[in-house]
Amino acid sequence: MIQTKFNLGNSSEPVLALAIHNGHRIPDALKRFTCISAEDRFREEDPHTGLIAAQFGNHLIVETSRFAVDLNRRREKCVYLKPEDAWGLQTRISELPDPLYHDLLSSYDDWYNTLVYQTDRLLHRHPFLFVLDLHSFNHRRGGPDAEPDPQSENPDIILGRSNMPEKYHTIVEDLRQRLDSQVFFDKSLDVRCDVKFPGGNLPRFLHDHYPDRVLCLAVEFKKIFMNEWSGKLNPVALYHLRNIFISSARDWIEELYPKLS
Repeated sequence: MIQTKFNLGNSSEPVLALAIHNGHRIPDALKRFTCISAEDRFREEDPHTGLIAAQFGNHLIVETSRFAVDLNRRREKCVYLKPEDAWGLQTRISELPDPLYHDLLSSYDDWYNTLVYQTDRLLHRHPFLFVLDLHSFNHRRGGPDAEPDPQSENPDIILGRSNMPEKYHTIVEDLRQRLDSQVFFDKSLDVRCDVKFPGGNLPRFLHDHYPDRVLCLAVEFKKIFMNEWSGKLNPVALYHLRNIFISSARDWIEELYPKLS
């Protein structure tokens, strides 16, 4: 049920980029039980993060919506059943039939088994692997005509460290410093750690399974590259933000990889 585009052909690069909330597709079997509008779903998904992930030679880009299966939550919470599971949004017309619910859980298991398989494959080539868990977030919660939410709680990029070993925290701070204050159009980027989104289940899963061989970093981009209410993309803004991040991340990884291997 979980459709994923992937390319894992660059075994020479010790990086795996993930865009697990990029997708918008709802499986056919789930559509008649889903009442949230496509527009509301799109606003809470992480559109275009796959375009960032795809710039890395090894990537997994999920095309199925988080409103079907949320891969960044624990298994028992990965299917939204009640409004409190989805920020108060009514997502279901009625309860899901048990067979459908268990099919969704099985697809969650299958996807994580695929992640482990591909991670193992890359670790067969590399002694250490960097995993970039890419997301985006809204900053105009008050509506399309409201002022942006306070910058103090909404930096341009957030690096989440809560679900990684503390020994990696200073390493992530180094990436933050490389990104912070880089020029994005007529302003300097504001990049901080552990604000608002410290990281979900996926980084925790990888660090638990590979405690000394994987650094999985949750990266949240504020939707300054699109209109979060209309859904319209600003391709030039995305291009610049993507290039700033990728250039900094690649330099960071190139410097660190020999030290961590």
